[in-house]
Amino acid sequence: MLDQIDQEMEKRNIQAIIILGDTTLGDPNLTYVVGGSLAGGGLYFKRIRQEPLLVTSILDAPTAQKLSTVKRIETFTEWGLERLAQQYGRYEAKLHLLTEILRKEGVDGKIVLYGRNDLGHGTYFVDMLRNLGVNVTGDNSPSVVDTARETKDQKELEKLRDVGRRTGRVIEAIVDVLSSLKRKRGHLVLGKKRATIGAVKALISSNLAAEGLIAPEGTIFAIGASSADPHNAGAPSDAIKEGKLIVFDIFPQAESSYWCDITRTYIIGKASKKDKQLYETVHEAQKTCLDFIRPGVSGEEAMRKACDVIERHGYHTIREIYEGKAEKLDSGFNHILGHGVGLMIHELPILGFLSKDPLRLGQVVTVEPGVYLPGYGGVRIEDTIAITPRGVNYLARVGREFELT
Repeated sequence: MLDQIDQEMEKRNIQAIIILGDTTLGDPNLTYVVGGSLAGGGLYFKRIRQEPLLVTSILDAPTAQKLSTVKRIETFTEWGLERLAQQYGRYEAKLHLLTEILRKEGVDGKIVLYGRNDLGHGTYFVDMLRNLGVNVTGDNSPSVVDTARETKDQKELEKLRDVGRRTGRVIEAIVDVLSSLKRKRGHLVLGKKRATIGAVKALISSNLAAEGLIAPEGTIFAIGASSADPHNAGAPSDAIKEGKLIVFDIFPQAESSYWCDITRTYIIGKASKKDKQLYETVHEAQKTCLDFIRPGVSGEEAMRKACDVIERHGYHTIREIYEGKAEKLDSGFNHILGHGVGLMIHELPILGFLSKDPLRLGQVVTVEPGVYLPGYGGVRIEDTIAITPRGVNYLARVGREFELT
């Protein structure tokens, strides 16, 4: 949360942080400290144990005032950006504006810069600041802002619940369509045409749009053998068939910039004994982990719980690689258990074998075990949850139907 920033700066002996960008789009750190979206971006300045300053354009200042996360909002014009541009040129003007802020705010210690920039551009910017006498230093991952973003306050949790509710409605609409597909001449049909992944994805897109959601990273809807590849998006021309495993992984973003991530696995018609065993194994693994996760538990411990269940049912897990028992994994549970969700679809914390830190109140993570059998298909079940004093809280309630008949 934002109130952790001072604590993190003190730990790292940082006197000030600056986050700058020409837009908040694609820049979760700037979006986070601003409190929302600014088309023209801005410059966020925070001195340790002092109120932050947001400098933005005249056009964006009214929007910034409404966002109200930062109380002290000023414009580039008030800081003389136009004058500096005439003197130094458009690009170097912001360098001198930044040094002017540091001088007036009395900063002479270490500062860290954040922002989404081309690496070459960022390196040049830092070199120029050092030439101007600014003590710029780096910040290892997780950074000051990454660490603050790991835990969500109530406003953030409500934004996440909102995108979760809307995502749930999209899933329910697609389940209704899949459950009502007609059979004609041995094929499943949607409308008057054969049902395909492309046709279903078009419906997913229209339902997302109706809910005010976008899918910048696409949507996974893979059937049969394709579902054994965890990130196979599904070929548009593939036909929807009865008796084939379908992995539906949807991860949309709302206008608030917050994301949701949910996966369900379906089969149209009756599942085989093999399919049921796969599904029941993954379902048990997820339930075991959801019952186990609470503040103080590490991501590694949760990952081990999932592997315990999956291995007990006779499937391989990635633990074999971490323990040196295998060099590769041809089938089974081959990825981490989960990841943080917020202003990015994948952020901290991670639920995996390298995750030793205890989980904390207010963190939001996915729990998504899966088992995959190449050439056959896969099953994955995923929910996005918040960590509470009593355990976990679902940010979206979505049914767990498996057989759609």
